[in-house]
Formats: sequence, C-alpha cells, structure tokens
Amino acid sequence: MIIDVEISFSFKRDLPSPRLALELAPGSDVLQALRYLVERYPELRSRLFDEGKSVHRHINALINGGNVSFRQGFKTTLQEGDRLTILPPVGGG
Repeated sequence: MIIDVEISFSFKRDLPSPRLALELAPGSDVLQALRYLVERYPELRSRLFDEGKSVHRHINALINGGNVSFRQGFKTTLQEGDRLTILPPVGGG
C-alpha cells in the first residue's frame, strides 16, 4: 500500500522533500512506517527514536489530520492512501 508522509518544521531539512510516498505492507502501523522512514533516511533516527529504539515521547503523528494518541498511538494501522504527518516538538513562548 502507498501512504503519503508529510514531515513538518525542522525535520524537513533532513529529507529531499517535505512530502514523501512510502510503500508499506498492507496492515502496517505508524511505528512500522517510522521505522521504514528511518531505514530510507538514517539521519532521522536520532530525531524520531531514542537510544532504546522507542519513539521519542515528544513526537506527534497525525493520520489524515487526526492525532494517533486518540486511537492506538503508534500502533494505529494505516490504510492505502492515508496521509501520515509527523510533527516534531514545538516550543516557543
């Protein structure tokens, strides 16, 4: 299946484009998509995962605009044509 991935803010500089298409196995979840993204773009590893290989707690993900934390978190299953948006931490004041 093909999903659209949008990387926001500072992560954009680590990728050739802020929007990418990923081909994943049917039934893949958000965590699998993030791992696959890191396989293709290793420079994202430390931005997305901690040393224990867990997703940093400050990373947010949206599927078609809805936050995965209101579903099954990073275990939320993706569907063909979904748009996965990855949001790094946002700070400021």
